[in-house]
Amino acid sequence: MPPKDPANNTYHQPGIPRLLDVQFRHLRYDTFEPVIDACYHASQQLAVSFKDPPPLDYEVRQNTSRGTQYSLFRDIKLEDLRFERHGITIRLSFACPSRLRQRRLLSSGHFESGMLMALIGLDSKNMLSTAFCTIDMCQSTLAMKPTTGNHLRASVVASFADPQDIDAARQALHGLKDYGPKQKFVIVELPNVLVAGYYWILKHLQHLSSSNANISFSDFVAPSKAQSNLPVELPAYDGAEAPFFDLSALQDPGKKGMDLAPKVRSDFLELASTDRNALIEDICSATTLDQGQAAALCENLSRGLAFTQGPPGTGKTFLGVSLAKVILEHMPKTPILVACMTNHALDNFLGDLIGQGITRVARLGNGSKEDWTGKYTMASLRKNSRLSIGQSMRLNKSYRGVQSFTNEGTKWCEALNTHTLTWTAVRDHLEKNYSNAFYDFHKCKSYKEQELEDVRQKRQAAGGFAFQHWCTGGDLKEIKGFSRDLGAFFGKTKAGSKSPAESEASEEDSSLESPTEQLGGPVEYPYQVFPGDVWSIPMDVRAAWIAKWKSELSLSNNIDKLAEIQRRYMNAREQRSEVHSEVDASYLADRQVIGMTTLICEEAGEIMEAQTISTLLPSLKHAIFIGDPLQLRPQVGQTCLSLETAYGTKYRLDESLFERMAMPRAPGAQPFPVSKLKLQRRMHPDVADLMRVTLYPFLEDHPSTSRLPVAGMAHRTFWLDHQEPEDAPDALAAGGRSYSNTFECAMISELVRYLLNTNDFNSGDITVLVPYSRQLGCLKERLVRTRTCSIALSNKDKEDLADMGFLDDAELQQFRSTVEVSRMVRLATIDGFQGEEAKVVILSTVRSNIQDRVGFLQTTNRVNVACTRARNGFYIVGNATLLRTVDMWSTIIDNFQSKGRIGSAFITHCSRHPHLAHAVSRPRQFQEQVPLPQDIVRPRELLDHLFLAMWLASLQQTLPRSSTLLAHLPRALR
Repeated sequence: MPPKDPANNTYHQPGIPRLLDVQFRHLRYDTFEPVIDACYHASQQLAVSFKDPPPLDYEVRQNTSRGTQYSLFRDIKLEDLRFERHGITIRLSFACPSRLRQRRLLSSGHFESGMLMALIGLDSKNMLSTAFCTIDMCQSTLAMKPTTGNHLRASVVASFADPQDIDAARQALHGLKDYGPKQKFVIVELPNVLVAGYYWILKHLQHLSSSNANISFSDFVAPSKAQSNLPVELPAYDGAEAPFFDLSALQDPGKKGMDLAPKVRSDFLELASTDRNALIEDICSATTLDQGQAAALCENLSRGLAFTQGPPGTGKTFLGVSLAKVILEHMPKTPILVACMTNHALDNFLGDLIGQGITRVARLGNGSKEDWTGKYTMASLRKNSRLSIGQSMRLNKSYRGVQSFTNEGTKWCEALNTHTLTWTAVRDHLEKNYSNAFYDFHKCKSYKEQELEDVRQKRQAAGGFAFQHWCTGGDLKEIKGFSRDLGAFFGKTKAGSKSPAESEASEEDSSLESPTEQLGGPVEYPYQVFPGDVWSIPMDVRAAWIAKWKSELSLSNNIDKLAEIQRRYMNAREQRSEVHSEVDASYLADRQVIGMTTLICEEAGEIMEAQTISTLLPSLKHAIFIGDPLQLRPQVGQTCLSLETAYGTKYRLDESLFERMAMPRAPGAQPFPVSKLKLQRRMHPDVADLMRVTLYPFLEDHPSTSRLPVAGMAHRTFWLDHQEPEDAPDALAAGGRSYSNTFECAMISELVRYLLNTNDFNSGDITVLVPYSRQLGCLKERLVRTRTCSIALSNKDKEDLADMGFLDDAELQQFRSTVEVSRMVRLATIDGFQGEEAKVVILSTVRSNIQDRVGFLQTTNRVNVACTRARNGFYIVGNATLLRTVDMWSTIIDNFQSKGRIGSAFITHCSRHPHLAHAVSRPRQFQEQVPLPQDIVRPRELLDHLFLAMWLASLQQTLPRSSTLLAHLPRALR
């Protein structure tokens, strides 16, 4: 795999070809290396157990020696073939483990739609076969009982991941249809590999490379040689004549400032510094933008390629929405593409735009969970738009082509599903080798289809009505009467009357003449001649001919026919897609926020460079990237090739385009200009100090961040230092490379209980962050066991805990239910909490060992996220001596020490009596030494206080007069 730096020897010279090649290979390696590892491990297990009988019960969770986790399902059988939206679709049954039987499979997280799975086969000659499929749906053992007769097998419905790979489909079908004692299959369910998440990016990079296409801003993104101080181009909007951007859309009605229309020059960066500062002050006086946001707004409008760094809590999304409003005001016909890493982030951004009055929005993709996005989807736009006559004709023609191949594919799937001989399977064979029999059947078939004009009747006749009737011993004379009855059933003829075909037939019933008479004379058959009229032979002879034809037909030939139909079907679908693209372009013509000339990318520091490169379309004139390269990088599967390892610095799979441009590591590369947001509105200044002394010396605090103290605690921020060792990891268990610390788990659990008992916090105000999933599982078990609180977990954390055995199926279903998160304490890994915040955050650092192994928390980006989530209070429980070996942690510890906020014990006190302080260094001391805060009231005491309050009210006769006395009651009664 090629390294990232152009200085290293590779096939391509520096420039666009090399960039596309490197990004394609990096994304492919990161996506498929765990897939290859899992498939190799599964193949070994299949080979070892090849001669073993099918298992009745087994464990599906598997771990490879390289740490890849996947699920393995055994004893695979093909139930049936279908021809659906993606072409050939297979339904595979498997031996279902006991813990997934009944309906438990449906709530287990297995076989989620759109995920990738591998079908691996092994025959007696030790020949392996692998087919990759996209999961459509799964069926529980209850749904499969009518087929299997028991509750032991479930099934999964899947289509081939690359439906245009006809050879792979043909090979898989041959193996499945030839299934027997000499061949076995397993299903490998791959971990979190969403086909749509990588397939189209890789295809687009391939297209760009093969077509020698250019991308926007290539001189900056992929220079052919090292360049310094390359001038940044202005946004090149076509037809833009005005040298100013109109900011009237940002005017704050509550402020009296300058007239903003028009004021900001497109050459803002060329102005003198005094003029720039004056303009920024004017913008701040008339809008809700702060100085950092106003400066970044002007700089982004003056650069064709613009980057803005936003530290935590500085309003990155607000800036992006403001930029979109200004650009649309300046160029109302210029469409904007908004790109985000997650559906949640995209919905939030679009929601803010719509809230600001920008309603001409198209929401592409189907991943939104918000109901309000429905009216902005492509399906809604199509429904509310009218087609021209030409568009309608082209669409109808393309749909008819697709439907024709769908019908043909369905017939062939039915032919392969049944053990009986069908007309679809035998038709071509009879026409080639038994022409007289073919014409006998075919003539009657044509007669039937001409008569039955109704679509439903044609479906009844499809597949060779006459042939099937002949196979069951039917007589030709019966067809005419049956046709009349079937027509009467569908309302086409009256019972007892003649059908249209009968009326047209002569009294000699010429439609039922022999083929020789119908064709007007003797017919010379070039091949074998069927002995006599097919309708004249008895049933036992018919059965012999049916058996003979079945023996002459090969399964391979039928599968090849189906594969050929798949190829033609995909060609028809591609033609339909081209027509759809043309029509959709007309739908999007009046949309303001979709794509083409302007790009606004949110959280750009979390997006892999390959994904970002795919958005730099040649038509792009203005690209704006907003994010923070100092927070979490893109998540990659192959951490050994990431910036977290010394070896990975050559490849840097987790380096975003933003980080590469702003903080280049390639020799001779110059950093690209970056705007910076400076005013944060999230963290109390004491919390913000931790990042001010490390990563953001320019960071300023908004006045609103000065908040009340944390109830029950002497300090707003505190580091509980300890030397308790971490737990020894179980290398053989699931997640064996993860870590936990029993002391920290107990200490944090009791701290959470104590904070909740102060009655100043709801459960949703508190979040516990950990770097390791095993520590997350230990905390979950303790909090649940002690009934401290309800717990909220992210979807990814739930799946990780389930894989490690911390969540059983019943608990997983419980955690999947919809519960108000604001009433639950949030447990989260650091990597899963970026972009979120909480009033109080408690961080468990976990690692404590004599080998000075810090683990995940040696990464600056992860430390940044961990220490910037708290709004009001931040508490760390960890071994400070160990973490001092990391430079950033050493600086943070120095900050705690300078304020006297690090020690071996928490200092707690009553918020009403601060002189009553208690030192808590062990978990049990929260209950032994710390009295319940004054505001907490036990149930029996609550009842006594209630009667006391009622008595006081009756004495004073009016509640207002008793308010003075009631004010001295506990908070729970007020």
